[in-house]
Amino acid sequence: MNIQIISDEKKPLLNRREISAKIGFDNKTPSRANIKKEIAKKLNVKEDLVVVKLVNPDYGTTSAVLEIDVYDNEKTMKDVASDYLAKRGVPKGKKGESESAPAAPAPAETPKKEEKPEEKKEDAPKEEKKEEAKEEKK
Repeated sequence: MNIQIISDEKKPLLNRREISAKIGFDNKTPSRANIKKEIAKKLNVKEDLVVVKLVNPDYGTTSAVLEIDVYDNEKTMKDVASDYLAKRGVPKGKKGESESAPAAPAPAETPKKEEKPEEKKEDAPKEEKKEEAKEEKK
């Protein structure tokens, strides 16, 4: 896997670098976790501060276009980066995530509605009235 950096732009107000890169690979598109590792090695930064925003493979080739943010510190990353993007590419069990997904709570039993006898009594006279109206028309 070889990574070629196309642009590296510093954003001082956001305390990050926005990087556009092109990646070449052999068989299948590498995972976000592998891309984070390679970028961290190439730029000499902590892997935890790298956020892979976009991996866009070129159709029919073994290359992809990348958009990456590299933050100066974790506090800024938590404040600025989207939570779902920051968590992407993080192996399970790392950063306080559990190995297995939390179990969904059992659904509470809904109480059955009891039919009120009063409602049935009200329906009965209506039916009788309809029958009486039919007889009168005849």
